Amino acid sequence: MPCRHEKYEIIMEKGNVKICQCDFCNLIFANKEKIQDLTKNYENYYKKETGGRFNFGIEYLVRFFRFLRALKIFFLKPRSKSIFDIGSGRGWMLYYLKRYFKYKITAGTQISENAYNFSKEKLELEIYNKDLLELELNNKFDIITLWHILEHVPDPEAYIQKIEELLDKNGLVLIEVPNFNSWTRIITKKHWLALDLKHHITFFTPNSLTKLLNKYNFKIKNANTFSLEYSAFTSAQSIVNLITDSDDYFFQWLQEGKLNFKIIFHSLLFLILFPVCFLINLALYFSKNGEIINIVAEKNGK
Repeated sequence: MPCRHEKYEIIMEKGNVKICQCDFCNLIFANKEKIQDLTKNYENYYKKETGGRFNFGIEYLVRFFRFLRALKIFFLKPRSKSIFDIGSGRGWMLYYLKRYFKYKITAGTQISENAYNFSKEKLELEIYNKDLLELELNNKFDIITLWHILEHVPDPEAYIQKIEELLDKNGLVLIEVPNFNSWTRIITKKHWLALDLKHHITFFTPNSLTKLLNKYNFKIKNANTFSLEYSAFTSAQSIVNLITDSDDYFFQWLQEGKLNFKIIFHSLLFLILFPVCFLINLALYFSKNGEIINIVAEKNGK
């Protein structure tokens, strides 16, 4: 189990996978018979040599969002000079912090081979091709980030514990994960895009994530349930899934790019729903029912 407790109840099923919730800490997790080896599960996650996943120039949009992440980190803690990004993707956020914000240490982990090679060789970043729990690091960091990573790991509590050890005094951790209490998860159920049972193991609510951070003496500095990059997209795709009784067809098309008549209908539905979903998620910014959980927490300096 992803948490340290024995009692849980089944709250949802999709195919042969049961979604369970711990009776004690309220953590939600996929009760799979066997959790796949993390490295093998992500060997082809980033399909291209540039670490990319998408077609149609969307990778340039991704780079823009990574610059926004770097900008956010700078404003949160302007004097910081070291960062560790767990699951660092293509490496662009670290690259921007190093180039434009003069960070001295920009390190991270990436177990997908293509993204690891690109960020280490092309962007010249300090990237480790290992899971966080396998690393022995001597540095302490001002900031540690996990952007849509914690839902992928089988033991999120071990991650939080290791992060607390790696952070410097009064260091910050930034976590972004899908919100299991989101309005579209409640409406669309098994059609929710962020369920993604091929990759996601653990699911969080604002309360369960806050409870886990508090357990390791973190103080919540900022919390909301909105992401400019993910919220409206996740909501719109989930509702399209529900209407068409399908699984993420438009999202998969953005990665594979095979044109057919079916995608025209899905695309039109998505384009109609997207602005409405954006406004709903924006209105839910500080609620507990927005699409994405964003938390900034500070390590207790005592």
